[in-house]
Amino acid sequence: MSKILFVANQIPYPPDNGVRIVSHYAMKLMHEAGHELALAVLTEESDDLSRRFQKISSICKNGYTLLRQLPIRNNLIIQSSALLKNRLFPIERYDCKDFREKLSVLINSFQPDVVHFDIITMSQYRDTVPSGIGTIASINDSYSLTLENLLKTGQYSGFQYIYRKWQLYQTRKYEASAYVQFDKVHVMSEVDAAYLNKLNPVIDTSIIPNGVNPALFDIAAHTFEQRDVIFVAQLVGENLHSLQKFLETSWPIVIKKCPEAKLFVVGRLSCEAMQVKDYFANSLGVIFTDYIEHLENIYAKCGIAVVPINKNCGIVNKAIEAMVSGLAVIGFEKAFSGIKEADAGVHYISVSDYHDMGDAVAELILDKPRCQAIKKAAHALAVNNYSWSSRAEAYGNMYSQAAQHARVA
Repeated sequence: MSKILFVANQIPYPPDNGVRIVSHYAMKLMHEAGHELALAVLTEESDDLSRRFQKISSICKNGYTLLRQLPIRNNLIIQSSALLKNRLFPIERYDCKDFREKLSVLINSFQPDVVHFDIITMSQYRDTVPSGIGTIASINDSYSLTLENLLKTGQYSGFQYIYRKWQLYQTRKYEASAYVQFDKVHVMSEVDAAYLNKLNPVIDTSIIPNGVNPALFDIAAHTFEQRDVIFVAQLVGENLHSLQKFLETSWPIVIKKCPEAKLFVVGRLSCEAMQVKDYFANSLGVIFTDYIEHLENIYAKCGIAVVPINKNCGIVNKAIEAMVSGLAVIGFEKAFSGIKEADAGVHYISVSDYHDMGDAVAELILDKPRCQAIKKAAHALAVNNYSWSSRAEAYGNMYSQAAQHARVA
């Protein structure tokens, strides 16, 4: 059995967002397979840290865990420092001397066979790992491809657009040079793997898409007759922007055709999200529920999920979650690019813009037989292809290959 150290920028519990999901289930699967685990976390989170860290640490070898909060720094200072050092903002933001020193101590004490680094922010700590130990950059999506998608959506203008273009140039250089230093680079989709290999053919990628929370598999019987609509996401950044566009453009179309329709918006209500909630307070049928840890409780009340995320990088977890829960999913075509087994019109509804999205939601509410046919097909696809247990062998192989490559390098 191997010894695996996980290095993360969020505590991998609960598995309720795209960052935590990967490390949480990778740790769980490897623990169940009999491997010894250690965990180091450097995070800017502040919510319930002790309980959450204790929960996930229970599957780690006793005494081999590390939790540090990221020191508070002004964003302008971080940005200025990044520009002076010609570094990426997220890399500079998570550069912490104290964490680096304590991580080195943990590595020397635990003596792992392989170290799993979560997302691009933690990849900078690759240099703490001695030769002979395998390393994996588990990045979810290519950050360069993510930026390309954001630039194409037209969200940025003026100086912000110029800055994002410069950031894209920097990120391409970083990903092309940094990821070749890892024995494996773990991504969610073939699209991301192809993009990275185009940046640098030497990057050795492993494609293992996320699975789905097992608690969602058994609620399809409850959702089959439901027709209320749900939007689930972290209500920040691109997600919040997409929600605004949906509420402004799509939802009025739905209400005009289906006056009794309800939309549940599920996500933690930050100050920015509260402003959106207040702005749409008088919109018919819109219900903001705040954060819900056990999503099966809210999915069971709904029948249609909207995924207004226009990107072709990674895998959209909320689309897969909705499918396995027995909901009919409506979104932009790019949002389904990571679900290679799915076909438009059979397993999901693809739309070209927010007007089409409103029409599509209304049509599914009114066309019960078609809605139920999509639900059945999507649920069967997700159950057959996206259980976490089916990923155990792929994860195990990735870790063993990385360890073996490091030993012979």
